[in-house]
Amino acid sequence: MRKIILGKSVGFCFGVTKAVKMAKEILEKRKTLTTLGDLVHNPLVMKELKLKGLKVIQEISSARDCPFIIRSHGLAPDLLEKLRSFTREIYDATCPFVRKVQNLVKELSDENYFIFLVGDPGHPEIRAMQKIAGRNCAIVKPGQTRNVARAKKKWAIIGQTTLSLDLYRNAISGILKNIPLEKATIFNTICPVSIERQKEALSLARRADALIVVGGRKSSNTQKLVHIGKKVNSNTFLIEFPQEVKKINLAKFEKIGIISGASTDVICIKKVVETLRTIQRKKYREVKQYE
Repeated sequence: MRKIILGKSVGFCFGVTKAVKMAKEILEKRKTLTTLGDLVHNPLVMKELKLKGLKVIQEISSARDCPFIIRSHGLAPDLLEKLRSFTREIYDATCPFVRKVQNLVKELSDENYFIFLVGDPGHPEIRAMQKIAGRNCAIVKPGQTRNVARAKKKWAIIGQTTLSLDLYRNAISGILKNIPLEKATIFNTICPVSIERQKEALSLARRADALIVVGGRKSSNTQKLVHIGKKVNSNTFLIEFPQEVKKINLAKFEKIGIISGASTDVICIKKVVETLRTIQRKKYREVKQYE
């Protein structure tokens, strides 16, 4: 009988759980709520929240006289200051781990460190940290090497919390080719939840014939799981919606691994499993990852 091997770490991470719970509670009371960009990078979750009254805005001015929630990725200090001129009702759903890294960036900048921020320049998390660091930073995209002036006395390297460990290590190696190692301080700022899921994705990709990663295509941590899976198993597939499973030809695979991004609701995972069982001639049997 075919097997579905379900990862242990599926569903929301604690940061997303906090943000979604907070948003639902506010919407229950106020019936309306605004956020700058998607609260979390998952279309199904966002659809549910929008139906409850959440409005995604692109300009801070659109929050005028409306309750506002800071998304899990955090908000740049200059935008927060601007926001306060439009609304007094501000709720902070910044992920606790992201907040911890933001505080670290502030401390290092105040101590006159030059900070390399390794990550996606367009990601809200990196943009907020760049604003916090001010002039004392440079963004380094994974896979690129950044040349720096030798005048600086001390450097720090910090990674986006959703980076994969291998991409972060490669970026660090590239940076260290241009600065003295003894003057560089490297911080492991990758979220422990992301690290654990990356380990599971690798294990599942090796153990299963095919790996299905469930999550938003805009989700950085989800994309990293796909990247890791494909390194060892070319039959790694990304889906956002349960019905997308029907588009994948899984007939030749005996073991199907499933793992999710940190902003994917466990309900979505259950629907993926149900869909798999429905569309296959041979029924799949669900098992835990370490059966």
